[in-house]
Amino acid sequence: MSDVFFLSLHNARIAYRLLENPNATTDAACLMLHGAGVAGDITFSPMLPYLTSWRWMLIPDLKGMGDSFHADGEEKAVSIADFTDEVMALLNHLNWTQFDLVAYSLGGLVALNLNYQRQQAGQPPVKMALLEPASLDRQDLSHLKEVRQKYRHASQLIRETDDVELGVACFMDGVSPNRRKYPVAEATTQSRLAHRPFGFAFALDAVTDFVEHAAHNPNVRHAMIEASPEVFLFSGELSHEALKQHYEWLSERNSAWQHTVMSACDHSLPFQKPRQIAKHLNKWFASS
Repeated sequence: MSDVFFLSLHNARIAYRLLENPNATTDAACLMLHGAGVAGDITFSPMLPYLTSWRWMLIPDLKGMGDSFHADGEEKAVSIADFTDEVMALLNHLNWTQFDLVAYSLGGLVALNLNYQRQQAGQPPVKMALLEPASLDRQDLSHLKEVRQKYRHASQLIRETDDVELGVACFMDGVSPNRRKYPVAEATTQSRLAHRPFGFAFALDAVTDFVEHAAHNPNVRHAMIEASPEVFLFSGELSHEALKQHYEWLSERNSAWQHTVMSACDHSLPFQKPRQIAKHLNKWFASS
């Protein structure tokens, strides 16, 4: 990966990487947002060699993960609004106004909110590809709120008992209950998510807090979806049927949304099928 740069804000120090692909077929740019607990470079570096659509790729670490920290260096509560504001500050700092967006899990929710905030500010929508984005994993928000309690429990285990291994295992059982439990893969996932366990736990809470708010205010999620006219959804074959059914419903309801299921994958799909995902991304964004 390239050098790490930093943007100092009043409440955060955001790390980011800006990569140039000299073999790109266009001069386009892409923002790439990672999921909870795992830094951007670890998430996206396996697929970067296969991407051809963009000359510039911006890969930040969201606060509490990777090399990004709260301004005082402490691990503490965050919100989806915080993440969104900090990504917007980075885009403004770099004068990025036109770009595509690829995001995974937590990053997918931040991406949807970012697009919504841009719309509210009169800016054009961003074309996106979202890999199992947080907050869209169930159609029924009350059901999704119940599901998120498993993640609340996982974060509490980490923060209140310091049993990081148990907390991460609880999260994995919630997000990928049908995964194939190969010892090496399990250990690798545990290692990734245990790198900054409290930042990971607070990121989980940020999504859960958002879902609980949306469950009482359904228009919040609806407005984000409506603000995003072009979205490619990825799901894992081993992921929950209700997740895949919702993605199918979204792709049928919205004419410029698409959905594909990645075979033999669970929620960890960017780590499991990076080359195949890159091929889908190249095709999707080339059709602009």
